[in-house]
This record gives sequence, C-alpha cells and structure tokens, in this order.
Amino acid sequence: MEGYTDSPFRQICKQLNPQLLLYTEFTSADGLAYGAKRLQEKMRFHAMERPLLAQIFGKDTQTFVTAAKWCEDMGFSGIDLNMGCPSKKVVRSEHGIALRQNPVLAMKIIEAVAKATPLPVSVKTRLGWSDASGLIDFGKQAESAGAQLLAIHGRTYTVPYSVPAQFEPIKALKQAVSIPVLANGGIVSIEDGMAKSKGLDGFLIGQAAIGNPWVFGTPVSFRERIPVILHHAQAMVDFYGAHGIVAFRKHLLAYVKGIPCAKQYRSQLCRVGSVEDIQNGLNEIANQEVNHELR
Repeated sequence: MEGYTDSPFRQICKQLNPQLLLYTEFTSADGLAYGAKRLQEKMRFHAMERPLLAQIFGKDTQTFVTAAKWCEDMGFSGIDLNMGCPSKKVVRSEHGIALRQNPVLAMKIIEAVAKATPLPVSVKTRLGWSDASGLIDFGKQAESAGAQLLAIHGRTYTVPYSVPAQFEPIKALKQAVSIPVLANGGIVSIEDGMAKSKGLDGFLIGQAAIGNPWVFGTPVSFRERIPVILHHAQAMVDFYGAHGIVAFRKHLLAYVKGIPCAKQYRSQLCRVGSVEDIQNGLNEIANQEVNHELR
C-alpha cells in the first residue's frame, strides 16, 4: 500500500511472521525505467524481507520490461504487475484497473515481462470493471501469457469499499486455471482469510495490517506492542534519516487507534521529534490504560 508498506514496515511484519510473502509499495514502471532516484531509493529493501515481490504499474510494454530487469538486478524474488489499482489518478492515466479495459495491451505487458526476466511474474487485479463476467477469460489469458500467480481483489472498479468483497468469482477462476490464485479484499485476520479463501491458494491482508502488524501473528497487549513500535520507529530513522520520525507519525497514530486512553495524547503524538519522545508517549498511554483497568 502506497505510503505505508515500505521497507521498515515490511521488516516489522516479517519479524512477527517470517513465513509472509511481501509486496513492495505501488511503484511506477516508467519512473524506474527512466532512472528516477527517488523511486529507486523507495525500492531498497533488507534481505530479511525476502521473498519480496516488486509491485510495478504502468501501460508501456518497454518500460515494464526495463523496470522488471532493474528489479531483477536489485534481487527481488518476483515481479508483480498491478492491473487493479482503482485510484482515479491512476485510472485517468490508463494504468491499474484501466488495463482491464484494454486486455490486448494487458496481455502484451504480461508476455513481454515474462519473457524478459527469469523471475516469476504475478498479476494483481480486481473482479473486473463493473462486473466479474470477464475474470475467467482474463485469468486464462494471463496464464497463457506467462503469469505464474494471480491475486484478485474481490470487488470491481465501480463497487465502493463499503460493499463487502465477493470471493465466489475468485474461486470460479481458480477452477479454470492451473496457477495459484490468491484472494484479497476486506480480510481482517488470519482466521478470516482462511475462512474466505477456502478452495484458493492463499490470501492477502492489506489495510488491516496498518497499525496492527500483529494481524499476521499472535495478538498481544498494548504494553507488549511497545518494543515493536519502537523498533519500527528506529527502522524508519535508519532508512530515511532525520525525516524518518516525521514519516513515522502516521504509523504511530495508527498504532494507538482504538485505544480509549490514547485520545488525549493524539496531539502530542502528532509532534514527536525522536524515538525517545515516542517511547515516553507510549509509556504514558500504557500506564493510563492500566490505571483505567484497575478502576
């Protein structure tokens, strides 16, 4: 997820569950192909994050190929072609889910990348534009073009996130192809994913992990979470330098979301300037939580 699933966050998730398959943030193939330093820096990762798929998007076959080769040289475990992002800006540029409206181009991209790199190529998409009627055909063509894994979000482009994801069309797709198929969309826990993905090869958890990487492992108390949160904060500083603390603030607010005793500390947490500030704020919240429980 753009702006959240960077290397420091992925390291935290992997620390809590070493068996995870991870994806990078949504990254422009054009930018990587043209040597954009900011994007190349964004794609840096630690060896502990493997297996790690480089998630790239675009619409130009050659820039996809160039970007894929760059990702191969960087040591990624695979190339994930995003053909599902519903962002209006992305769709206006004819990227993401817009490629489902141009299946000929979509297949050319998959085939070109699959031929250009020995790395496994996966495709992430949605049920469809406005319905799931074309999903099976798309999946079969993608497999024939060289895709080795499909990850399907259980909503169409026109369906809002408030509508529950649909998994039956994904299961129908699985019956029609021989490559692994993963489900995505509104999955909030390992147990939830196991139940919703029966008959599939696995599932993805996205938004539910923000502020709660323990979603991939064992639930713990807030006080037990503090060392992991501090580790994440320090990893942000190590990765981004002085700006890391500023970039971490949104994660910090997500970590304390839903904790009643944290509300009075939100303004303080929005202004933290060091790992020590973060530790002090978290300890105060933990102490308040204990005192509240003793009343």
